[in-house]
Formats: sequence, C-alpha cells, structure tokens
Amino acid sequence: MPKRDRPAPSKKHEKSGPPPKKQYKPEKQKPAAPPPSSSKQATADDGSSSRGQQQRQQRIERQKQQPTGELKLVARKQWEELRRGDLDPAVRKTKMAAMMTLIQGRIKEITFKHDMSRVVQTCLKYGDADQRSVIAEELNGSYVDLSRSTYGRHILVRMLKYCPKQRPDIIQSFYGNVRKLVRHKDAASVLEECYAVYANAAQRWDLVAEFYGNEFAVFKESNMQSLETVLEKHPLKRATILSALKATVTPLLEKGTVQYSIVHRALLDYMKHADPKDRQEVIEAMRELVVEVLHTRDGAHAGMLCLLYGSPKDRKAIVKSMKPFLRKICCEEYGYAVLIEALDCVDDTVFMNKSVLQDIGDMVGDLLANQYGRRVPLYVLSGRNPLYVGSDALKVLRSGDSVRAETSKKDPEMRYRELRTHISPKMVEWVAANAGTAVFEPFLSQAVSETLLHAEGDRTLAWAAVRDLIADSEYLKVLTDPVANRVVTNCIKASDAYAQDVLETLVSSDGWLEAAACAGAFPVRALLESPATGERTKALLAGSSASIRQAMDGVEKKRTFEAILGCL
Repeated sequence: MPKRDRPAPSKKHEKSGPPPKKQYKPEKQKPAAPPPSSSKQATADDGSSSRGQQQRQQRIERQKQQPTGELKLVARKQWEELRRGDLDPAVRKTKMAAMMTLIQGRIKEITFKHDMSRVVQTCLKYGDADQRSVIAEELNGSYVDLSRSTYGRHILVRMLKYCPKQRPDIIQSFYGNVRKLVRHKDAASVLEECYAVYANAAQRWDLVAEFYGNEFAVFKESNMQSLETVLEKHPLKRATILSALKATVTPLLEKGTVQYSIVHRALLDYMKHADPKDRQEVIEAMRELVVEVLHTRDGAHAGMLCLLYGSPKDRKAIVKSMKPFLRKICCEEYGYAVLIEALDCVDDTVFMNKSVLQDIGDMVGDLLANQYGRRVPLYVLSGRNPLYVGSDALKVLRSGDSVRAETSKKDPEMRYRELRTHISPKMVEWVAANAGTAVFEPFLSQAVSETLLHAEGDRTLAWAAVRDLIADSEYLKVLTDPVANRVVTNCIKASDAYAQDVLETLVSSDGWLEAAACAGAFPVRALLESPATGERTKALLAGSSASIRQAMDGVEKKRTFEAILGCL
C-alpha cells in the first residue's frame, strides 16, 4: 500500500517551534519513621491496662451507688475464700461466722442477683443448723417468688436439701399456686424437687389435688389420697374434676413440658378416668411424648395406657418414637414395661420386629447382663413370667386383657409365637457363643434356660454348647454348681430329649454318673425322676448306694442325697 503523506504542521507550530519539555523535579522523600521503641510499646500497654483498670473502677463505683453495693463487694471477696474445697474446717467456721454477720438482716435483698445467689447457696452448704435457720427465716414468705427467679430457685433447692425443719413451710407455700408454678420454666423444677424428693404421701396428694379444680386448691381433705377416693366420695363432681384436669394437662402437652413426675401423676389420673373420646384426644397429643414420661412409675403406667387404649396408628407412632432410645428404655427401671406393653398389644409383629426386636437382638448380650434390660428379651421368650416381669407391670398387663380383647384382632398365643420366632435365632446364637460363662451367672443362666426351653426353630447349637460343658471333665462343676446345675436340671425336667441326651453324655464319660451322684448333683435326681430316663439311671446306679451314703456322711445338707437314695 502506498504510504500516506504526513499532515503538514500547523502554522502555530511553524512559528513557535516544538513545545518546550517539562523539567522533571524529583520529590523529596520523607525520612522513614523509626521503629517504635520498647518504651513506647510499654507505654501503649500501660495505656490499655490503665483503661481496663479505669473501667473496672467505674464499674465498682456504679455498684457502690446501689443500695447493697458495698455489701456485695465485701461478700463476694469473702465468698471467694469460703467456697474453697481445701479450706480448713476451723478456718471455714470462722469465715462462715463473719459472712453471716455481714449478710444477716439483708438476705432477702440480695438473693435475686446471680452473684449473691451463689453466696447464699454457699452459706447454706457450709453453715451450721442455726445459720441455715437464720437464712430460711429471713426468706420465709418469699418462697414462691424465689421459685420463679432464675437465680433464686437454686437457693430454694439448697434449703430443701439442708433445712429439713423448714421443708413443710416451703411445701405449704406452694399450696394454691401449683397450677401456675408447673407451667413456669424455673418454678416447675423446684416444684418437682418438692414433690418427687422431699414431700411425704399427704403432701404429694395436697400438691397434685390442685389439678382437680379450685375447690381442691383451697380446701385440703386429709382423708383423700387418690382420685379414685375423691370420685367415690363425690360422684357428681366427676365431670368438673376431669374438665379441670384436662385444662391443666392439655397446655403442658402442647408445650411439651411433661418431664416432671407431678405431671405424670396427673396424666395417669386422666388416662384412667376420662371418657373414651376425651382420652383419645390426650393420646393423640401425647403419642410423641411417651418417651419423655416413661422414666417414672406413674409416667410408665400412663404410657402403657396410651398403648392399650390407642388406635393402631397411635401405637405405631409411640413405638417409632421409642426406637432411637431403645437401649436406654430397656434398661429403665419402669421404662421397660412400656416396651413390654407394646409387644403385648401391637398386632403387626413384622413392624415390631423391624422397629424393636432386630435392635434388641443386636444388643442382647448387654441387655441380658442388665437388671432391667434382660426383662424384655426374656418376656418375648417366656411371656408374663413373674420371675422376669415386675409385679406392677404384670398387674397393668393383666388388667388390660379385657380392653386388649376388643382392640386387638390377633390371638395372643399367635402373637407370642411370632415374636419368639423373630428373636430366637439371635438368642440361640448368643447361647452358643457364651454358654461357657453364662451358665455360671445367675442372670445369664436364666436366659440360657429360657432359650433352650422356649426358643422357636432349631436350638441345636445352643444345646450342643451346654452338652459339651457336661461332657468336659474339667466342667464337672456344671452338675454341682448351685447356678449352673439349674440349667441342666430344668432342661431334664422340661424335655425327654434333653434328659436322654444328658444321660448318654454322662454314660459315655466313664464314671461321671456315679461321681455326680456322690456329689449330690440335682441333675442326677432329675434323671432318676424323669419318665424317660428313670429306669435306666436307676440300673446304672444300682451298685453305688454305699458310695453315695459314704459321701452323704461328710456333708451338712443331705436332702439331695436322700432323694437320690430314695429313688434307688
């Protein structure tokens, strides 16, 4: 491409020439600031420290302007020493006297503050009886207000613990206010402490009776101890009482504040006496909360009634709510009974297997070692056996049979058999793996016996483990041990097949039958009394009478030996 001609310079540039260049003048650099010296840093630290001290001083000055400001400052300083756990008793006594001199006469003014509440609590903990009485007398008349206070309620709990003479006054101060206090987040815990820990039967009745209406909050009848007696004496007041009880219980269920035992008592009374329609409304509101009430006797009873009177939908909802806490519920002193009630009335055994029995089978070893946990798997195996089910739970189960006959469609025996079928493989597996130690433990040996006698399906592995112990010469104590011999004896008495198997095992071990007889073993007596093995055992021991008599002469307890000789 042809190059373009440059444009001609303007006339201005032709006359004046090129524009003059600007001269560059370097900027003067400012000298760098020297690093701060240590003295300046210290000055800054001193400044921040002084500001902190100034703020603390201002806070102290503001506290001094309060009516009890000077008292609080001195009391807190003394409290720091008084609360030490390693303080010498003589020194503590002196400091306690000084503290009481300081706060006496002004205790009511300082108890509602968080810092001074701790001071008063420490005085109640370390003071003597007279000093505690002084504190209680000064606070008399303010017990209800203290229970409502976030910090004061702790003082009231300490007074209940350390001031037994003032407990009746504290409990009586709540009369007329129970329905209000049970709904208060702070006061409810104090009310629970009174009801569950320190009140006697009459006082507990006076507290819970206020749920039945205003009349019972004002007029206390000492001869009444239960709602049954009230309804029997005042049958015309039944509707009014139950209406008042429902009005108290319903808001608590809506808020979910049902963890207190006094509320459990009210729930139980309502569940026992309400009409079916009203009871169903409470069950629907309560079915997600049963898991929170079953840790007390009354709460567990109320939970069992929810399962008994509830619809199939209610029952399944209750069981589902218990699933995440299954281990804890099984090991509860009262909670296990609610689980047993669910096993006793829910018709859908497949659902119960998926929701309950599979998890129980996975942790059966831990449950069987627990005083209460073992009751659930043993109930599945042996039903309502009073050896394993508590008397209270058994009473509730039996009383609900008539209701269960109307609400349940499945035959009870069929239900038990299906439940046993689901749990039996896990029980047999556990016995096969742990028979060597379990037969010598009182709790665990019962599980071995029930598995061998009542498990559904193939029990060969479990029985083989026990039979191997009998055949092992090292384990002659299986026949003579006071715990283990019961397992073998029960099996011989319950099953001819087991009896014959035991006898064959002893005969194959040369001399074991005679040795067991000379040791006074209960299983030998059971073999002699069994129709399946009696004649053969008698023939095998025909020439051992002299040896048995000689062994009997060296022991104090001769009853078993005499029974064996009597059979011979």
